[in-house]
Amino acid sequence: MADDRIFNTLEEIADELISSNKKLYLIYAFNATGKTRLSTILKDKLNISENDEESKVKKILYFNAFTEDLFTWENDLENDEDRYLKYDKRTYFGNFLENQQQFDQVIITFQKFVGDLIVPIFEDIEEQAIDNFGNPIFDIIGEQRIPRLERNFKSIRFTLDGETVKISRGEERIFVWSIFTTLLELIIEELSDSEIDSDFQDFKYIYIDDPISSLDDNNTIDSAIFLKEIIAKSGNTDLKFILSTHQPLFYNVLYNEIRFEKRIKKTCFYVMKKEIENNDEIKYILTDVEKDSPFGYHLKVREELRNAVDSGRVEKFHYALFRNLLEKTATFLGYGRWEELLLGLEVAGEELTREDIEPYTQRIDLFTHNRQSDLEYKGLAEREKNTLIDLFNSFEKKYEFKQQEENLNG
Repeated sequence: MADDRIFNTLEEIADELISSNKKLYLIYAFNATGKTRLSTILKDKLNISENDEESKVKKILYFNAFTEDLFTWENDLENDEDRYLKYDKRTYFGNFLENQQQFDQVIITFQKFVGDLIVPIFEDIEEQAIDNFGNPIFDIIGEQRIPRLERNFKSIRFTLDGETVKISRGEERIFVWSIFTTLLELIIEELSDSEIDSDFQDFKYIYIDDPISSLDDNNTIDSAIFLKEIIAKSGNTDLKFILSTHQPLFYNVLYNEIRFEKRIKKTCFYVMKKEIENNDEIKYILTDVEKDSPFGYHLKVREELRNAVDSGRVEKFHYALFRNLLEKTATFLGYGRWEELLLGLEVAGEELTREDIEPYTQRIDLFTHNRQSDLEYKGLAEREKNTLIDLFNSFEKKYEFKQQEENLNG
């Protein structure tokens, strides 16, 4: 039986997380449970000032729904030509980004997810300075009255084939997530080196709440695995991680990846629920699910592939899902390489031998790593669709998967 822990308030949960010696908490929380408020409470508890606001020490870096709100669109409604994303450099997150000057790395990380067709361009925005009453401010230089310019905002324009475009909502989320993970990697890198007098030495906690909501399964899986790899590099630091999400697939991937990652120790896996009793008292319940394998994400991947094959709607990202399924199956069955699982599968009625599999491994690699932006998505040719359909059907038949409904439904 899973163990339940009952709390009367979110503040009690925050105190428990702060006092724990765990390196990482992974929390699955249903909608309206209070997980985003929990991140805010944790931030307020940790960033306590002993004297005044100016002396406040930042001990937590957090990512939640409010992080995305720091970035807004200028849509050029008058001309409908120059659309760009912008952020205020005076906010804590904006100032942090400006000080580190990691713009090139942000672009590299972003293009890992969407491909290199979309190119972000960062530029300062010059604006006329105004006073508290909205009046323009001028400087007197000699006999000249010169408008005072401010650079409080930075713009990000996204270009596709040289043309400025407005990226999709999903791509925007990936972009903001790329900024956060770039800064997180920098923090871990500096804190891991004892010889560096890091600006980040006061950071003790990283709180990440639903970083990739509403993304497709392929990007959800990639984001979870990418995050696990970043966390795994923090073993030589005192950083603690609290991850929360309401997405079963994201939780599921992280759950399985972290459990079998030897570099990440002292972990705890919870499902969080909120219950209202008859006297209207609210109780928060944390259920320890470390031994319960709550979602079985390899089964979710298999289900997605089965639905795509049955409907005939096979797309490029299904190759990435198939590779992910091959990798997990190979690990479970003790194979050294996932490519070995292709031996004996049938394509177009022909059984694959060791001499045959190279073109198929290359095809899987190509469609896994050569991702296209959803601004210019190119579908698969019929031959490529049929190849994946044959591979998957033959894979299921050979390895005799049995689907467990309770795992799929969480």
